[in-house]
Amino acid sequence: PFCFGFFPQNDSSKPMCYRSEDAYVKYYDIEKEASRTEYTIHNGGAFSLFPNISAVILEVQEQMWVMNDLWGVKQCICTNPSGNHCTNPPCKAYVHHWDTFKTAQYLGREKIGVEWIQDHGAGESGKIMELDHFILWAHHVWTDPASRRIIRAWKPFNGLQLYDPEAWIDKVEDPSVFDGPPDECKKGSKAVRIKCNDEGYHDPTKS
Repeated sequence: PFCFGFFPQNDSSKPMCYRSEDAYVKYYDIEKEASRTEYTIHNGGAFSLFPNISAVILEVQEQMWVMNDLWGVKQCICTNPSGNHCTNPPCKAYVHHWDTFKTAQYLGREKIGVEWIQDHGAGESGKIMELDHFILWAHHVWTDPASRRIIRAWKPFNGLQLYDPEAWIDKVEDPSVFDGPPDECKKGSKAVRIKCNDEGYHDPTKS
């Protein structure tokens, strides 16, 4: 019911996992090839009676850590972003580059109801915006024609992401947000560590 350590694969084969989450801050550094996203995760089903939990996903080059706060219990998952489809090890996957969509096909400019930004809802309650629509493989992206920044991203069987165009800040004030491995993923931490070696890096032989 939690999907604590999930990472989307490049197929829609079972088992699949859905979770509702809000990212309240997302950092990205082009030169460091690093990103950090901090989430509030909304519990569903029987767990909806419990408070929401929080998660931080940190990627630095080919390394990735998923850190969860499970009602006061800290957990760190040292994971391999290349997923389970590596046929010729070692396989490495890096954080998306700023020019990832440079070969995308332009589908046109359209008016679309953008979900859940600036106090709007979904469906007919979405914020009507005129955006440029691009597609790369199965990835759809809508950008603001003036700033050219991403507003909406969607991929079947993967996820829907919305970015408030008024929430962008062009500078990361505290570069330590990209420090890795995180201390809680290293040996000696009080966190529950999964697939982590003593230094806090991914080790598939660890439990």
